[in-house]
Amino acid sequence: MARFEEGRSISCPPLFEGEAYSQWINAMKYFILAQDFELWDIIEEGYIKAPKKKKKQMSENDTKAKLNSRAMHILLCGLNEEVSKKVSTCKRAKEIWEELERLYGKEEKKDGVPSCAKLLQSSKVDGVLALDEPEVSSNSCYSNSYSFDELQDAFDELYLEFETMNSNFKKMISKLEVENDFLLKTKLDFENQNGILKNDLEISKSNNDVLEKENLDLKVKLESLTKEKEIISYNSSCRIMAKCSHCHYHGHSLHTCPIKKRKSYRIRQVWVPKGTRDIEVNVNGSKAIWIP
Repeated sequence: MARFEEGRSISCPPLFEGEAYSQWINAMKYFILAQDFELWDIIEEGYIKAPKKKKKQMSENDTKAKLNSRAMHILLCGLNEEVSKKVSTCKRAKEIWEELERLYGKEEKKDGVPSCAKLLQSSKVDGVLALDEPEVSSNSCYSNSYSFDELQDAFDELYLEFETMNSNFKKMISKLEVENDFLLKTKLDFENQNGILKNDLEISKSNNDVLEKENLDLKVKLESLTKEKEIISYNSSCRIMAKCSHCHYHGHSLHTCPIKKRKSYRIRQVWVPKGTRDIEVNVNGSKAIWIP
């Protein structure tokens, strides 16, 4: 009877020592699928942290992180020391898989053997739907000085800052819109009040002109009345105080007596003895009778 040698353990992944890359990727693929289908999804789709907003997203990030660490552990256990050093800077299981394709898949492509990228781009792999992956540059693990985790954390922080700033800006915009509406209303009210005050000012100006004219007229009348009053008061005072010595009437003096002006009086004469004065006298006697 023929003897069969002992095969590999089903609990240990196949070991890759730098040769027979196409055989190793097939064996490793089926080993990972046997462990968990979600592990193969993590290798195909990659692991990207979602922004930590809700509890559901945080739990999804935790489960994806655990699957990614498991997939990386399986892949690193299937590499020898020399090959594992070449992919030691990779932080994702997908990065390790793509780096191995870049390093060892070129020789397989020359021989016409299907590479790891072709397996990832196939529509179905043993009943599991595979998603098309975008092209990745050959130096995906070494092109940046920052690791993928650091970039992801920085992206999460920036995204949270952006969300907080966006919400704050929205609140500020809403407040400014309310204030703008209030200011527009107050502006319209002030414009209406300004128009009313302008009309009142024009009316008051016209009334002021009329009042000024009336004031001037009253001043002229007052001046004329004051002059008349002065004349009347002067005349009345003269009439009361003055008394004519000729006719004995009040209101005029001797020089302005109208009676004296109208009548011509003779010279007053009296009887005196003869020889007392050297003035010619009427010898025959007076023809007029003296009366007081």
